[in-house]
Amino acid sequence: MEETLIAIMALLAGQDGLSDHQVGKKLGLGMSQLNRALTVLTASSLADGESLVRTQQDGKRRTLWLTEAGRALCP
Repeated sequence: MEETLIAIMALLAGQDGLSDHQVGKKLGLGMSQLNRALTVLTASSLADGESLVRTQQDGKRRTLWLTEAGRALCP
C-alpha cells in the first residue's frame, strides 16, 4: 500500500488535477484499490493534521490535487 500512496503523490506532483479514473489507469489500479489509498491520503491525521491530497467532485468526475502538505513531501 505504501508504494501505491507514493506513486499517487508522485503522479499528482507532476500533473495535478487528474481525475480518479486517469490516476487509476496510469498506475494500473482498480477503483477499489485507488479509493482505499485516497482514504489514507485525504485523512486529516497526516502531515500535522492536514491531508496530503484533496478531492473535488464535479458531477460524476472526481479530481485529485496535492495539498501544500502533500507538495512539501514530494521532491
